[in-house]
Amino acid sequence: MQRAYRFAVVYFALFGLLLLASAAALFASKIGFSFQGIELYYLGSDTLPGKSAYGLLETAVPHLGAMGLFIMVGAHFLLFATATAKRRTIRLALALFAAALLDIVSGYFIASGATLWVWVKLASYLLLSLLGTLLMLQLIYYAFWHNLSRQRHPR
Repeated sequence: MQRAYRFAVVYFALFGLLLLASAAALFASKIGFSFQGIELYYLGSDTLPGKSAYGLLETAVPHLGAMGLFIMVGAHFLLFATATAKRRTIRLALALFAAALLDIVSGYFIASGATLWVWVKLASYLLLSLLGTLLMLQLIYYAFWHNLSRQRHPR
């Protein structure tokens, strides 16, 4: 891997890890990682208003673009800058896209009263965070420690 390209990959991965860590901190402080916290955030209470469809749309639009771009660029770097197996990287990217979409869409179901979707929200957010971290760590690993001159055949 060329030095400038390696710098771009590592820079992206480090900022990706920072993004994921700050998102987890915001999620924990604003919503919380409990069923009651997520339910309260979307449905509201006597003192706290719930989320409206318009408010959810205002949040969903930038998140769809940002999450899609983040996953696409990370998977692109992993597919084309390394000698990793393509199937594994494609599966990782598809799982990330599915988790991101479920994370965004679940808020609509919760706000409409389908509280079982709280578990989907929590699971999809945790999966998105875990797989996103895995993707970023793989990028750093392949940029620094993996011998990229040995090309493996994709499985």
